[in-house]
Amino acid sequence: MNTDDIYTPLEEAKEEIKRRWEDKVLMKKVEEFLGNNIPDFLMDSPKAYLARYIATPNSEFLRFIELADQIGLEYIIPEFLEDKFSPANSVKYHLGKIFMYKGKGKKGGQRIESKTIIDFNKCNGRKICDIKTLWDESIVDFHHGLIKKKLGNIDHKILDFSGWLKKHGGTPEKFYTYFLALFLRNGILFENFLTDGEEKMFTLEKVLPSFLFIKKKFGLKPLIVRNLPKESENDIQWFCYSDIIKDHLKDKR
Repeated sequence: MNTDDIYTPLEEAKEEIKRRWEDKVLMKKVEEFLGNNIPDFLMDSPKAYLARYIATPNSEFLRFIELADQIGLEYIIPEFLEDKFSPANSVKYHLGKIFMYKGKGKKGGQRIESKTIIDFNKCNGRKICDIKTLWDESIVDFHHGLIKKKLGNIDHKILDFSGWLKKHGGTPEKFYTYFLALFLRNGILFENFLTDGEEKMFTLEKVLPSFLFIKKKFGLKPLIVRNLPKESENDIQWFCYSDIIKDHLKDKR
């Protein structure tokens, strides 16, 4: 299977989620499959959904909000705060080492500054929700503080999804099929599933089998929109923050 087939174009997903939301037969099938355990925040209306360990306003996050606004869907950012931290995971790594994009250099390359905010050795293997910064602030509070500086108070859009994921097995091998079922009618998942580097085996061994199972069982694709452009989805710039982070960091010790 070509992994491009996982995705649905943005405008097509916009129309399809409207149609599926009104399909009462599909609603019943999804509810039965999930044991009537659809999260409350997906019950009143379909949502644009970006799943991250901690919500943080990097360029990827801001791109997601832009796309959600473009199709008129309320966005949410469920977090997996009880997952274990590992610097080998690039998404988790960039929660602990902050990158700031400074534009292009004289030779055309990217100019990026960075600041490490945690002790990686001490944090490895700990629950994300238990990690402290070098100045003893919760890493979760730090990133949420960044969001407030950038976007104001959007606490109602940030949700700890750990309980639901743990109830469905706690690891992607166990919960991913149920997770993708949420995007048959209750939301649109915005994501990039990479087929190279560290993410390749996750995509091939967990995402694809789960996707194909759901598609076969329901006769429908989970609605997944490519959040980042394919040609730049590996670009380090998406992990970067604007200069606003300097104001947030200047008083930290």
